[in-house]
Amino acid sequence: MAQDTTRPVWRRPHAWLLPVVVLLVAALVGAGTGSTLALWRAELSGTARMPVGVTVFGVGAPATPGTLATYATADGQSLTFDFGPAQAAALLGSGPTGGAVAVPVQVDSLAQGHRGLTYTVTPSISGGVFGVSRWSLYKVASAAACTTGTTATAATSSTPWSTAYTSSTALVSEYWCLVARFVPATGSHTNTATVTGTPVIPGLGSPSPLTATDSWAATARATLDPAAEPTHRLTFTFATSRPGGTP
Repeated sequence: MAQDTTRPVWRRPHAWLLPVVVLLVAALVGAGTGSTLALWRAELSGTARMPVGVTVFGVGAPATPGTLATYATADGQSLTFDFGPAQAAALLGSGPTGGAVAVPVQVDSLAQGHRGLTYTVTPSISGGVFGVSRWSLYKVASAAACTTGTTATAATSSTPWSTAYTSSTALVSEYWCLVARFVPATGSHTNTATVTGTPVIPGLGSPSPLTATDSWAATARATLDPAAEPTHRLTFTFATSRPGGTP
């Protein structure tokens, strides 16, 4: 999958020009028998900023943080990671033991202010070598930890950002690992045939029956073509929350 090295676009805080009204009241007391109340109204201009923060979410092959393929900046969006054709030959392997592959994925995220962020991962695997393989999805500590021998715990969700306030501008990178193992499916068939007959030879009376037995066996193995492997997908769906809400 081609990587787009475009860095994420940060959503900057909005600014509003707020009129500040100052009301000045002065009581002027004159000498003698009268008094005067005077009002002055003056307008001053100033700039006030209300930071709304940013939400960034990216999914792609392991890379330097900030250089993943796709970014999303709205709640309820999903990003996908496709795999399959590039790994099918290694997964099929050779011989009776088959093969195994580990597919690493990097997820970058950022949620500023009091905004929490959580996401779920949904695999969609059907057909081809992957479709007849045993597979599991793990959350691992790094891209290098994504191996066929990983001992990580299987998972399908993560909450990289809580609702605690943060003004961080640094992306948090997390890593996922889909491990698949293909064991060739074989079947065997054995057939045995037995024939019994009594020969008839004139002048020898009634000889004993003769029996002959023969058997044959065959082993069948499903044929899979890695070149015809369909594309499989991991879908990452994220949402944000505020304090008191459900991540």
